[in-house]
Amino acid sequence: MLGIDPQRHDARIQRARCLVQAGNHAEAEQEADLCRGAVQDKPKLLDLLATVYSHIGKQEKAEPLARRASELAPADLAILSNAAAIQLFVGEDQRAAGNLTRTLQLAPQHYRSHWQLSKARRAADEHHCEQMETLLADPACADDGRVYLHYALGKEYEDLQQWQRAWEHYRDGTALQRNRIRYSADDGEALFECLKHTFDRQWFEETMEAGGSAQGRTQDSPIFILGLPRSGSTLVERIIGSHSQVQALGELPQWPLAVKRLARVRAPGLFRPDIVTGAAALAPQQFAERYRAEIGFLRDGSPFFSDKLPDNFLYLPLLAKAFPDARMVHVHRNPMDSCFAMFKQLFADAHPYSYSQQELADYYAGYRQLMDQWRSLLGDRLVEVDYDALVQQQETQTRQLLERLGLPFEEACLAFHRTPGAAATASAAQVRQPMHNRSVGRWRQFEAGLAPLRQALAARGLDV
Repeated sequence: MLGIDPQRHDARIQRARCLVQAGNHAEAEQEADLCRGAVQDKPKLLDLLATVYSHIGKQEKAEPLARRASELAPADLAILSNAAAIQLFVGEDQRAAGNLTRTLQLAPQHYRSHWQLSKARRAADEHHCEQMETLLADPACADDGRVYLHYALGKEYEDLQQWQRAWEHYRDGTALQRNRIRYSADDGEALFECLKHTFDRQWFEETMEAGGSAQGRTQDSPIFILGLPRSGSTLVERIIGSHSQVQALGELPQWPLAVKRLARVRAPGLFRPDIVTGAAALAPQQFAERYRAEIGFLRDGSPFFSDKLPDNFLYLPLLAKAFPDARMVHVHRNPMDSCFAMFKQLFADAHPYSYSQQELADYYAGYRQLMDQWRSLLGDRLVEVDYDALVQQQETQTRQLLERLGLPFEEACLAFHRTPGAAATASAAQVRQPMHNRSVGRWRQFEAGLAPLRQALAARGLDV
């Protein structure tokens, strides 16, 4: 169609969406850029274009388009909701809340918007909770709507320090969500076992490093920030990304995509045993070259950049061999706080182990065992950040972190909450606040309900 009529911008945007799904983000951006000026009065196309930019990590391009679309179509629920999601990523919380409030005025049963609104601001009273409780009591409310409402109510009751009511909604929301997804704990265990036996010491010692120097930093060196989700990695990313020499690129899918493609695995999923075994037989140089080629369109010329995809912890030995000049930053926190932070978060399509206390404990134990092995392989190359220590001793820990990364101290790293830029994660709102320790030990407010989790972690030999 575009060959016949290059001005069919609707077709070009659809092509850009297909390229995003295929993982060809640079080409998707090129196609999207050709349409920006021509669709300024077409809200549906603006919305689609904004979504393309958002999915490839170009939130600064996405937000003006999403805002324009919502202004042109103030009664379109999907456009308002999508605009709010992007505005939350870029810190436009008031605009996001305004769009969500408008959505709920038009359609009180737009359940996703209730959940988004709960994340856009801290609850000051029970008014919104009462509205959601009424919707939840309606037998016509389907399970997908109930999931959104339970998570939103849990968050707002937690804001109001009504711990028991918050727990009841977190408990019911996770139970519903677990029933809606397909996940087997055996799959997680099989992946951990495959990783441990494949990337063992023999592989690590016999595998040749890609080009680069492990003795010092080179220009364009990556900093991989990893660990479990909700562990404080976004906070660490903002601290490092506030440094004048570092560009924070957010959570990039390019590394696991490069590994999967070069391993020639077509089955669904980015982290699978067959990918691991296939990748282990290839030269790490191939992965490094593919990764750098695919993120080139994101780079702004800063000497260093960070990639904060938490699940990259799974491939740490391969990352170390592919990027001998890189630093790997492992962010961790108290086991109960770490697990509870995941348990109360509704993820999009990732981390399916987080909706059951037993499965969450099993996965956490597997993660800890894997990190023990990676630590023994990487030694000083692995930079460890304890979230609890960081929030209690901000300047001391920040200075130590920057020193380990080979970066001079800069005051801006202490004022990370003032640093502009998107944060397309579940922690987007928190990292725009000054450092605080409100989430340290928060699990204790829910100690009775979390007893199965604590017992399961203790049974796996973890100190809780």
